[in-house]
Amino acid sequence: MSSQPRMPAARRGKKVYFSPPRRCRVGRYSLAMAAKSRSTGPAPIAASPVKRRSVVDKPKRAAGGAGKPDVRIFLSYSHHDAGAQAKLNTHLAPWRRDGVTIWYDENIEPGAALSTEIGRELRRAHIFVALFSPAYLDSHYCWDIEYKRAMARRARKLMRVVAVVVKPCGWKQTRAAGFKLLPRDGIPPEGWSSSDAAYLNAAQGIGEVIKAVRRELTAKPAAPAPAASKLSQKTKPRPTPPKATPAGPRKASARSSTAPGKLRPRSRKAPAKR
Repeated sequence: MSSQPRMPAARRGKKVYFSPPRRCRVGRYSLAMAAKSRSTGPAPIAASPVKRRSVVDKPKRAAGGAGKPDVRIFLSYSHHDAGAQAKLNTHLAPWRRDGVTIWYDENIEPGAALSTEIGRELRRAHIFVALFSPAYLDSHYCWDIEYKRAMARRARKLMRVVAVVVKPCGWKQTRAAGFKLLPRDGIPPEGWSSSDAAYLNAAQGIGEVIKAVRRELTAKPAAPAPAASKLSQKTKPRPTPPKATPAGPRKASARSSTAPGKLRPRSRKAPAKR
């Protein structure tokens, strides 16, 4: 019995060609990789190196904090009290990191005019801090110029004035006697258990003033645009009258073209027919 398939009756007598079954062709590379995987097993997955965050990659905090207005302090002191100024400035370091600018005369560049720079910083400052001592009360520039200007600006509500007693002095005989002084009750650091405790109390008092100034600056509405002056205001243009034509000899029309000095003959109408 033959193994060939039987052709249908309709196709008998005709040549029929049978195509051999297609074989699956696999590349040599895939066969070699398959044989290797069977012998060695699956290749281990290499772990990706973990990138450590360096100090440089850390985000930097904003100097003035988010949404905090800049506050400027003018520090007035006698050069005999440079040590007290440095110590108070050290206790105010947290506020400097929080965006508060502390200015004193050592920040003036060499060659700059002293009175000009001091006057400019006095106008820019929000808080005036004076370090009271015998040398400060005796200084003409500190007491009669800087402190006097600061009190004048305070009277116009442009600045806050804070006095810190750094050495025993006769401040009760001055115009500062009617104000609250720092440290507490105006007691100098010599009357405290430690000088650091006195300067810390003074720094905390200045911090309360800084918070009050920031609240005022935050609640202060934006300054309105200056009103335009009368000269700069645009006035409505007035309607200009029509230009008058210059009086001159009119052009004679074709009908009225007659010689000068002659009368035009009167036209006679023809009588109407009855």
